[in-house]
Amino acid sequence: MFRESIKVLDCSIRDGGLLNKHKFSFDFVQKVYRTLAAAGVDYMEAGYKNSDQMFSREEFGPWKFCDDDLLWKMKESVEKGPKISVMADIGRADMSKIKPRSESPYDMVRVALLCARHRQVHSNGKRVQRLWLRNHHKYHGGKPRQRA
Repeated sequence: MFRESIKVLDCSIRDGGLLNKHKFSFDFVQKVYRTLAAAGVDYMEAGYKNSDQMFSREEFGPWKFCDDDLLWKMKESVEKGPKISVMADIGRADMSKIKPRSESPYDMVRVALLCARHRQVHSNGKRVQRLWLRNHHKYHGGKPRQRA
């Protein structure tokens, strides 16, 4: 049964990038984007918004950083493509580079964190919300502890 409230997010490029250090060619990612558009997928998670202060651009490909100009180029190549999602890992992403939704090629930021960093997600998650971006918190390593 079709439900309008259910949205499909494809994270093949982001997850696949873990195997090849995010070194997919632009043409390959653009073909995936076009295929997802034809299939009616709602969101494509293009990769990470990681900091080049923590990760070398020589060692990792462009989908580790998802620079805005790269995402604009991809998005503009398809008239009615899926919305773009990126992953921002707390402690690995430069949250100051996440722009307001009106200035950004991405429509959703998924914020991920290690449980040990759960306090950082509150301030960074609130910042993302203030910028009018959809966000989704993803916890790695179990649920954060409840305060007594």
